[in-house]
Amino acid sequence: MTVVALAHVEGIHGRRSELVELMRATAALARAHDGCLAYDFAASLDDADHFLLVAEWRDEPSLRAYYRSDGFAAYQQGLLGLLAQPSELRLHHVARTEHPRSAATMDPRLAD
Repeated sequence: MTVVALAHVEGIHGRRSELVELMRATAALARAHDGCLAYDFAASLDDADHFLLVAEWRDEPSLRAYYRSDGFAAYQQGLLGLLAQPSELRLHHVARTEHPRSAATMDPRLAD
């Protein structure tokens, strides 16, 4: 069963560039990890120091193996002094995923 991990990450004001570099490196390592389907950080539109981690894993054993990896340990260590508060993580176990396809174009430049 696919697992989707969502985490809110609140950085310390003035340390954004350090946190972004850590997140870039972490995402690259995680994407190379067996079972990782997606691993991305998104920046908030309203708060430059707030990010959302969205990660998709093939199954829970893949996710747990990543959490035991050196790469994840390095991320955890790297966060020291960069967070304004502890991150909030939620795991969602997904039994089924759909990818709907619209007959209409999603590109507004091509709309009538």
